[in-house]
Amino acid sequence: MELWQKTGLRPPNGPAGLLHLRNLNRILQEETHSAAPHMCMQYVATSQAFILVTLIGSASLSAETTREAIRFFSLVIDSEEEDFLEDEAFADQLISFVRAATAAGANNTTPDTETEPIELLFTIAAKLRQRPTIPVAWFRSSRDTSRRRPSQTSVLIPKSQEFPLMYLLLGYVHNSGKIGDFARTGLLYILELAGRADKLEKWIIESELATMMASGLGALYSQLSSKVSLSYPADSKPPVLAFSDVIEPDHQGDAEPIFSATLQANLSTFASFLNFWQDVLERCPSDDIKASLLDHFDFLFLRPLLYPSLVESSDNDSGSSVAVLTYLTYILEKLNETSVIRLLLRYMLAAPAQPPPPVKKPSRPSTLAQRRKSETLISNNAHRIDDPSPDLVTLTNILQGYLMSRNQQTVTASLRLLATLLRSWHEFANTTLMKVQASHNASSKRPKLLHDQQLNVLYSLAEDLLDDEAFEALYESHLQDAQFMLETHPCSAPQLLFPYDDILEKIVPKKRPIQRMIVPDDLLVTCLLALLENFLVNDIEVNLSLSETLATLASCRETSLEGWLLSSPSEAFVDDGAKNEDRRESTGSSRNEPYASPVFARLESLVERIDRLRRDIQDFDIHLAERRHIFKVGGEIDDILAGIPPSRKSHESHEQRKRSAQKDRTAVGSISGRLEASRDVSPSTSPRGRQEGHSSGNHPQPKSVVGRLSHLHLSPPPSSSSPLERTYSPSPLRAQSISTTASSPLPSPRGPPDALRQKIGLKITPLGSRRQPRESGGSETSSSYSESFKAASDVVGGGEEREISLSHLLTNVIILQEFILELAAIVQVRASLYGEVGLS
Repeated sequence: MELWQKTGLRPPNGPAGLLHLRNLNRILQEETHSAAPHMCMQYVATSQAFILVTLIGSASLSAETTREAIRFFSLVIDSEEEDFLEDEAFADQLISFVRAATAAGANNTTPDTETEPIELLFTIAAKLRQRPTIPVAWFRSSRDTSRRRPSQTSVLIPKSQEFPLMYLLLGYVHNSGKIGDFARTGLLYILELAGRADKLEKWIIESELATMMASGLGALYSQLSSKVSLSYPADSKPPVLAFSDVIEPDHQGDAEPIFSATLQANLSTFASFLNFWQDVLERCPSDDIKASLLDHFDFLFLRPLLYPSLVESSDNDSGSSVAVLTYLTYILEKLNETSVIRLLLRYMLAAPAQPPPPVKKPSRPSTLAQRRKSETLISNNAHRIDDPSPDLVTLTNILQGYLMSRNQQTVTASLRLLATLLRSWHEFANTTLMKVQASHNASSKRPKLLHDQQLNVLYSLAEDLLDDEAFEALYESHLQDAQFMLETHPCSAPQLLFPYDDILEKIVPKKRPIQRMIVPDDLLVTCLLALLENFLVNDIEVNLSLSETLATLASCRETSLEGWLLSSPSEAFVDDGAKNEDRRESTGSSRNEPYASPVFARLESLVERIDRLRRDIQDFDIHLAERRHIFKVGGEIDDILAGIPPSRKSHESHEQRKRSAQKDRTAVGSISGRLEASRDVSPSTSPRGRQEGHSSGNHPQPKSVVGRLSHLHLSPPPSSSSPLERTYSPSPLRAQSISTTASSPLPSPRGPPDALRQKIGLKITPLGSRRQPRESGGSETSSSYSESFKAASDVVGGGEEREISLSHLLTNVIILQEFILELAAIVQVRASLYGEVGLS
């Protein structure tokens, strides 16, 4: 090295240079195991040997030479004796080498060679993060004129030269795999430094960081397929769909299957960048940088790209509506950063703007200038692009239209998006997504007699569909799932964190819940009721998504069940012999039940239709029992293929639920025990007078009908961003019930072997034409529901006959039974958890 420096000879290239680098790294590595002082490392610092390493590494750019050069820089950076990070010459040489190594690209023969330079930059960012201030060697602001010669004061250094480390990392934040992970994490470390360096914070705001991040998000979104089909390959179709009439649309064209490897890879990359956005907004200590990022997200991604793609989508062009709805659902599931989601939903739903939160310090002029720059960019494009506005078409309008579509895949995608909104962002559902009004009887409680009658109706409806010997255990599992779902709901947590204690009330004031009633003429709920009306002929995935959506709506503490799911106490029909007899004669109902709500009326209608089909179809009950048995066996086969014995799985599930219960009781202050001591009505009263186990403290994951068929892989893998580890309770559609419930031998059907393929013609019920649950004396709320529901009949359109197979019908009947039991469990657990039932 000394000879090269004195003579100015060109460093050796090729194998000779590689040999010298290996020898140098071997010497430095061996020296790290000896006691200080390290003379070789000191010589590297004084002789600036890193300049020669950069020349050798940049000249060769072979995979081996690049790797040895990176190893040298790593050894030098980890040195504790010499502070190389403060050396400007070292910083310049390392940046020059990384630029040369990453620019080569195609010359690197292994994937690691492309990743290792960015990993080296990540290591530097991690080292700088531990320092109180960022060294001048790495960050040279163009406004820092104290370090320049007089002749250079008028020369502005380009932004990429002022802080090359950040720009190099920024160029790879959109990549997938390890290289993208290193770049994103390294950039996060740099942004954390902005909280301790005002000059760096100001520079980042004025840089292209926000522009590149918003543009990169738009670029990744544009790479996603514009048309998507919720279809499966023929050889991997789930059994629940294989047993049903799943007819692929004839106009799929170039629509890409949702489970294709290409689309899943692109979604994974897009999700990684979404998570990076979330991490930046959560971890960046600078409010000005966050404001700049949100402005660019709004002006460069949301308004010109995401929202127009939603408005311009259609269910008649081979799946563009399915694609956009699926991507929006994906975004809402992946992101849980409040500011960006609120920005997105407020714009799409045209929600009233909230007053800005109080700022800790006034925004800098540079921040305001950057905002004006973004706004000017959008206004300049306004005269060329006639972008749609949420003032004319909101997300609510789009969902209402797609829920009434004849394309079943579009309906499925819309229901999944709606369920995500109701579950994760119910604050918008209660204000802008649905029409609601404050409940006038929020403090009043439902009479216990009426509560028991309504639960008995739901329970008997489910029992009438198929009386299974494991029915009690099935309902127990629904109760456990409902308890977990309600206790972990976002609007329930503030009410259940602490018991009612005067001391704690002063420390953490309890927010009194404001319960809202859904306005009768709400078109969104009307669309859901329309789909429920035609449950038997809907596609399987539509019914699974519909049941999840309605169950999610019923689980919200701030949404009253009265008017749409349950009848209000003022309208209820109390058990009275004479009146009951008059009602049965006027309505044709054979049940001793309270006044039927819109949901109750449609469930009863569905059960009555199934009763008529049971009389007309030979061996209907035998076929139905066989179908349920097939779903049981299907779950057991999946466990066998996964190498999990049923007995072991059942034991592990029980132990996991037990540990989860202990953890949850510690976290929430033994909610179940508190309920039994503080509520007027015991939570253990079941529709059949049983002692239920849902208050025992077990907290399995809430599972809707979708979850109870989860072993059949009906939907894409769930989001990994959920903060809770959840377990599932037993169900006849899960394998655990196989090992705990003895099944009686099933009789064989007497019909032909292909009986399940026989076609059954079912009319789609004309909306509003069916009889009213109550002929006279009905409330304004209930009649308004009927009238508003009738208004949608022309859109969904009824009267035509749709043919389905017996196999398709059987699957829908099983899903309907699970759904009815799920609603019953939610109503029962809500009564005990929220004190909605009184003795009067």
